[in-house]
Amino acid sequence: MEVAVSGLLTPSDTQKKTVLVTGASGFIGRALVQRLLDRQYQVQVLSRHPDEEGPDASDCRQFTGDICDEEILRQACSGVETVFHLAAYAHVNQHDETQMRAVNVDGTRELLAAAIASGVKRIVFFSSSLADAQSNAVMTSYGRAKRDAEELLLAAANAGQIEVCCLRPVNVYGPGMKGNLLTLIRLISKGVFPSLPVPSATLSLVGHRDLCEAALLAAESSRANGQTYTVTDGRTYTMKGVEITVRKALGKSALRWQTPLPLLWAGAAVLEVLGRVLRMKNAPGLRSYRVLTTDNVFSCEKIQNELGYNPAATFTDELPGILQQLRSEKQKARD
Repeated sequence: MEVAVSGLLTPSDTQKKTVLVTGASGFIGRALVQRLLDRQYQVQVLSRHPDEEGPDASDCRQFTGDICDEEILRQACSGVETVFHLAAYAHVNQHDETQMRAVNVDGTRELLAAAIASGVKRIVFFSSSLADAQSNAVMTSYGRAKRDAEELLLAAANAGQIEVCCLRPVNVYGPGMKGNLLTLIRLISKGVFPSLPVPSATLSLVGHRDLCEAALLAAESSRANGQTYTVTDGRTYTMKGVEITVRKALGKSALRWQTPLPLLWAGAAVLEVLGRVLRMKNAPGLRSYRVLTTDNVFSCEKIQNELGYNPAATFTDELPGILQQLRSEKQKARD
């Protein structure tokens, strides 16, 4: 079995806490790895493909392989005190549910077994607010998979096999982000996003830096063991407010007319059909319509009170960086 490993440990590194980040090449994974390096952790990373963007090999010990590969997991977990588990099959409008459960549930089970066998002290699991059965949002297959993975981990914690803390972030913003919020920004920048009705849906968001700080608290606090925390930036937004904020940042005037809800639904339904026929990955559709029209607000009071979490960023703060990255991506595409 071939296992790819790069990066060598130096004598001084042995004095640092060693952690493993799965899914390290993703948007949040890259930010977390940098934050861990800044905090002087010795970081090991696991990514699926060697050509994915990620941390420099000179700063981290890198493992390349599948999250369900027992051998790569055993090697990646060796000598590790804490695992930050981000590797996941992301939720999209058109997804392969079999693959999603294989990665999000079975992969978590394999990682848990390897971590216990290797003597890992704690797993910090990046779940999702969609795993909250008490929320107003419809429980999606992605949310169910995340919830099932949580239950696997928390059962092991309750049995005293390993310490576990589950984080349930809401939609995460920051340069490099993906998902519905980025789609909204792109459509507004192209001038094809409809003016949303008033009143519009309310929602919670969280910045990638604040989420990384929450993860560090979850790793370092004894009180976090066996707990599940929802992570937000402590503010409540409206979809209409987000739309107006993005239009202003792009130098576009707010539209005076509003799209009637039936027309908004009809447009989303058409895009849903086109996305399926043309096999477009993460194309806007009826799920996007539900996001735009359904309240999705969460509280981060528990993690604030128990772990001292203190979110600092807002969507408005991060928006210039997000737009700058989008402009850079467009420029690279032209070159």
